[in-house]
Amino acid sequence: MYKRLIIYVVAAILGILAALAVTAVFTVMTIRGSGMEPALYDGDKVLINKLSYAKSAADDAPGDVPSVGDVVAFRSSVYGEEGEGSILVRRVAGAAGDTVEIKDDIFYLNDKPYDEYMMEPVKMEDLPKIKLRDGEVFVLGDNRKSSMDSRNEAIGVLKIEDCVGKVVLKWKGLRH
Repeated sequence: MYKRLIIYVVAAILGILAALAVTAVFTVMTIRGSGMEPALYDGDKVLINKLSYAKSAADDAPGDVPSVGDVVAFRSSVYGEEGEGSILVRRVAGAAGDTVEIKDDIFYLNDKPYDEYMMEPVKMEDLPKIKLRDGEVFVLGDNRKSSMDSRNEAIGVLKIEDCVGKVVLKWKGLRH
C-alpha cells in the first residue's frame, strides 16, 4: 500500500516538474489581427520557443540569432488589439549585417527587391537605407497593408533581446 502511494507521489512530482520545464521553454499564443496573413490568421495558435535567442547565462555566450524568414515574437509598447505591451508576431526581413530600404513601394534587402512571403504588393512609405548592426533585426508582416512592424517608428528596428522567441509550430484556431 505504501509503495503504491510513494510511486503515485513521485509520479505526480515528476509530472509537475516536467510541466514547469516545458512552460519555461515554450509558450502558446493566439494570433490577433491580420498582419501575418496568409501564414497566420486571427485566432490561429503558435508555439513559441522562448530559448531560441536567449543568451547562455553560464558562459555569457549569445544564443542563436534570427535569420531572414524566421517568424519571431516580440514585446511591443504600442497600443494594439490586446492593449499596450502586447506580444506581436512578425517575420524577420533583415538581420545583422543586412541593409534594408523601401523605395517606390518596393522593399529591398541588400539592394535587391525582396518580396518573399508578401501577401500582395502594397503602397509603402519610403524608408532610407538602413544597415542593421549586430543584435538587430528588421521585421515585416506578411500582410503589409495591415501590419504594425519595423516600418512604423513606434516599433522600428528591433534588438534581438526584445524578441520573446521563435515561432516553431502553428495550428488553426477557431476563426470568426
